[in-house]
Amino acid sequence: MSLSSIYLDAFYVCAQVGHFTKASGKLAITQSALSQRIKNLEDELSVTLLIRDPSGVKLTEAGMQLLRYCQQKESLENEAIQAILDPKNLCLNGVIRIGGYSSVMKSAILPAIAALIKQNPFIKIYFISREMDELPHLLRNGEIDFMIYDKEMNREDLVSKKIGIERNVLIQKKNYTGGEVYLDHDEEDQTTKKYLSKFNPKVKFERSYYDDSYGIIDAVKLGLGKAVIPIHLIKSDKELVIVNKENQMQNSVVLYYYKQDFYTKLQSAIIDSLVVGCRIILN
Repeated sequence: MSLSSIYLDAFYVCAQVGHFTKASGKLAITQSALSQRIKNLEDELSVTLLIRDPSGVKLTEAGMQLLRYCQQKESLENEAIQAILDPKNLCLNGVIRIGGYSSVMKSAILPAIAALIKQNPFIKIYFISREMDELPHLLRNGEIDFMIYDKEMNREDLVSKKIGIERNVLIQKKNYTGGEVYLDHDEEDQTTKKYLSKFNPKVKFERSYYDDSYGIIDAVKLGLGKAVIPIHLIKSDKELVIVNKENQMQNSVVLYYYKQDFYTKLQSAIIDSLVVGCRIILN
């Protein structure tokens, strides 16, 4: 079965921008023509791909699968065209989107792929830092190509590679005299509760919120409270002390991406760099 490239392009643009009006403008066609192309594609596949709602469009499960196919097809085509037009240029080229959480993105993920980016200046990288519960949704919707997560997920459609361990410890400012105030990302952040339930379940505490790991560390330095933070973020910081270094709560750092029949050279290079680089940093 061969799908019409005109229909696929209409779907792909609409899925990317999330709105029929914006997609029709980008394709320079009318909304009715766009709707017809997508309907024809749905008829060919005998599935519903897009659902309109007041905010734009939402992808069905089949739509998400087709979006990932379109992204894979685009990446492979771009790589093939580059090789044909400039066979002597061995530099990697393309777009990669990596989503993860704040404590690893700048401290581990960026250093792990920095050399690859320097060697291949035409790579375009999107670093997307989000709260943990948002990341699977971004991967599922095709908004990121690679997800950095702290839990094992048994999914047949995903490849998972453990790339390190975060060792969380309790920290405070030197000579801290405040009370049992603990700093987290937000109200949904369970890090402090998990740590204290494991090592000091009887303590009574209050919480304040500072958005991300680096905001939390800055607040601790200002004497605004204590925090449970990955030890690799504060190893060389002389303003902070670890309350009890033996009390460490370990979390896996796992790389996830969708299984594909083929991966571009860029995708493969990113995977290799993340696996090797992060295992050195997060050992």
